[in-house]
Amino acid sequence: MHVTDRGVAYDFWWRVRTEQDARGWTDDELRTRSGVARTTIDRLKVGRRPPTARVVNSLAAALDIDLPEAHRLAGRTPAAPSEDAPAPQVSAREAILADPVYTDQQRKTMLELLDIFEQANRSGRQG
Repeated sequence: MHVTDRGVAYDFWWRVRTEQDARGWTDDELRTRSGVARTTIDRLKVGRRPPTARVVNSLAAALDIDLPEAHRLAGRTPAAPSEDAPAPQVSAREAILADPVYTDQQRKTMLELLDIFEQANRSGRQG
């Protein structure tokens, strides 16, 4: 396989395979423990798009891979900025909506809390 044949989630695929081998799990055992089909796992190797958050979360949980690291390896989060680059400004609302780790229900709850805080700030109350 040439480097150019690698998918955007190749590094995550490699980590999944390494963790699977370390545990001595078969493909069927990994599928059973993660709920992710073997073909989906194999697609990580050459796929042109990052896998879904559900796939990354399921495999990371089954193999005890740190979630932020798993999402970074899967191409779901940007690389860390260089020290010289200014920190990008992102609203809390944008960050909540963009973070692949959260479920829809978690996003909804956090956005509702954000609305409560914003309303309290507008009316001059604190706490």
